[in-house]
Amino acid sequence: MNSSAFSLLNLPPTFELPSCMEYFTLNAPPDTHIWRKPASRDTTTAPLVYTSLRHPFVIAEVTVTADWEMEWDQAGLVIFAGMPPGEQALPSPRLRNHHWGHAWNDPPMQGKWVKAGLEFTGGTLNASCTVATTPSGADLSLSPISSTAVPHEALPSAMSSLRIKFERIGDSLWVWYRMPGVSGFSSTPSPAAAGAEWRKVREVMGFFSGVEDKYGVWAGCYASRPMNFMPSHSWEADRGSTTDGGRNGLLVEFEDLEIF
Repeated sequence: MNSSAFSLLNLPPTFELPSCMEYFTLNAPPDTHIWRKPASRDTTTAPLVYTSLRHPFVIAEVTVTADWEMEWDQAGLVIFAGMPPGEQALPSPRLRNHHWGHAWNDPPMQGKWVKAGLEFTGGTLNASCTVATTPSGADLSLSPISSTAVPHEALPSAMSSLRIKFERIGDSLWVWYRMPGVSGFSSTPSPAAAGAEWRKVREVMGFFSGVEDKYGVWAGCYASRPMNFMPSHSWEADRGSTTDGGRNGLLVEFEDLEIF
């Protein structure tokens, strides 16, 4: 994919994408999130690289790799529907119910979003999926990948990487993952056998319903280090990149990004 079609959010002015999106990196400073609390505006402080889709969404895939260390370190794919990342409509004008004499503010209008990827939680790596489709807040689901059938000798490298896929089926968004570079096939597998390598994380029913044609869809990649901490040792203070998000950041590699 050509990087000219992508927009940046929460990245320094010096950040540049390569001309081809086959490989790039993002560095997420501490205290960076994509989250939604009940009856609240979204928090979108994580570094994002995303594109506005000119045609109905079909599929998106990417492989993420990092040295996962801090609780809740995460990175992967993210998709927004109805409203682009970092933007929210203002609350409706103050209204008054003349019959009862009460006044109220309508809640802020919000779009929908789903993020999915690799997340380090409780000392283990998980395929994670967070869904925010209502004002009630976001909900998180985790699928530990330590039980995935991976050859023992391939475990260290395989466990630091994950390939994530978003797929549209009807009006629903399906989320999948697989271990990159791990296959039991010695030759090109059949479509059915290749599909068996993917594991389903979640189905988000009706994600595209009523928003795609009227409002739009945006998809891309994110990196996030929600933990907010102060380094206690000098070697910790020197870690991270000073050009891609500041010190103590989570540096994530993204490979073979595809969005259609």
